[in-house]
Amino acid sequence: MSFISDYCKQIIRPPRRTYSIQQLGPKLRFIQTVPIIRQDFEFTSRQLKLQASYFISESVHHRCLIYLHCNASCRLEGLQYVDRLLATGVNLCIFDFAGCGLSEGKYITMGTYESEDVKELMNYIECHFGKVDEFILWGRSMGAVTALMLSQDPRITTYIADSAFTQLRTVVEELGQQKFGCFSFMINGFMPFLRSKIINEAQFDIDQVSPLNYVNIQSNTKRFYFLAGKSDQLVHPRHSQILYEKCKSYKRLELCDGNHNTTRQVETLDKISKFINLLQLDLPFNADYSNKCSKYFQEAQQCFNSYRMQQQEQEEQLKEYVKQLERKSILKSYQQQQRDLSDLEQYLE
Repeated sequence: MSFISDYCKQIIRPPRRTYSIQQLGPKLRFIQTVPIIRQDFEFTSRQLKLQASYFISESVHHRCLIYLHCNASCRLEGLQYVDRLLATGVNLCIFDFAGCGLSEGKYITMGTYESEDVKELMNYIECHFGKVDEFILWGRSMGAVTALMLSQDPRITTYIADSAFTQLRTVVEELGQQKFGCFSFMINGFMPFLRSKIINEAQFDIDQVSPLNYVNIQSNTKRFYFLAGKSDQLVHPRHSQILYEKCKSYKRLELCDGNHNTTRQVETLDKISKFINLLQLDLPFNADYSNKCSKYFQEAQQCFNSYRMQQQEQEEQLKEYVKQLERKSILKSYQQQQRDLSDLEQYLE
């Protein structure tokens, strides 16, 4: 049945969002005078090469937030949070899930294998950038589900889950009811075929994708921020409400204006920023991070010094140019006065 194939494709093979590396912006930027360095890298998970970028700043601690994009997106989605996070001393890592953006892979799996990829990414960051004092996950839609499926990982302290669903099968059924309307009774009939097709093509079971089974964790060191748009028609906000109720750790729930894809308002982002920094950990000096990233900071400082020198040279050149204009203006005014005086003398004669 073609509609089953189409439905299957919507789940495991949405349109791939491609982009150029230039769209990631400059590799060195400044928040006031603090250099922010972007290191692009490639890591391997499940024999697939995945593309990532890590924004770091010089700090005595190493707090790392990994942003997990939604199912039809890429790492560009997380760029909007660079300045906001780095200004509070939190490094930001963004990457393309397998099957998305510039990463290898044919299918997405709605969190099933993506959660394993995040573990590999965390290992890579600690190996190449230094031991991490605190991992934070911020995900949207599929990314939020991926984050919640890692709620048992002791390295992660904070979870921001924007538009997560409780169970994939439930969402598929709800979307089917919206699509078929009065013929929604057909859904139960074709669900076994859809499930079987996804298992055969993408090797995961939609009945096993259930964040609801992972958030039932009671921990004094973990905190969860559930977020959903009030007008979300793809994943109804009640999914976030159910997840919130099931969670036994420190938690918050916000139902904000907007739908599944709406850019979150500044007020909401401010609340999330405060939530991320709510738990003030007494972190010791992280020598491993400082040592492994010192070369990046030294290069950034050299670039900054070079930039300042160029800026000073340009300022001096501008001042000299202004002086030349002033001299020319004075000379021109003097010459005009001389002509006027000469004309007056001729008139008087």
